[in-house]
Amino acid sequence: MSEIIKTKFLCKTGSRTAPRAPLGSIKWEDRFIEGKWYDGEYETWSLQLFKLNNGWRRYWVINEKGQKEEISKAQIRGIFEFDIQQLREEKIKEILKKDNE
Repeated sequence: MSEIIKTKFLCKTGSRTAPRAPLGSIKWEDRFIEGKWYDGEYETWSLQLFKLNNGWRRYWVINEKGQKEEISKAQIRGIFEFDIQQLREEKIKEILKKDNE
């Protein structure tokens, strides 16, 4: 049985998008900004299917516009950090930075 887990994702590489527009009038907008934490969710598989599929079933992240966006597993791994040690180090840096302010 799957469940939805709320979490935070750390953006490791930014992502930009541009709405459809006539050539020459395209305005790029930030979708996700490198180094920023984003609220999100993922839908679980069973633990065995997680190991077989190397990830969760579905992912959602709140983008810069405040919209909940479903993101494929390939995109989520390309845009957001999944190295547990790196995530711990970044969270510690963030906490220490807040304490020094």
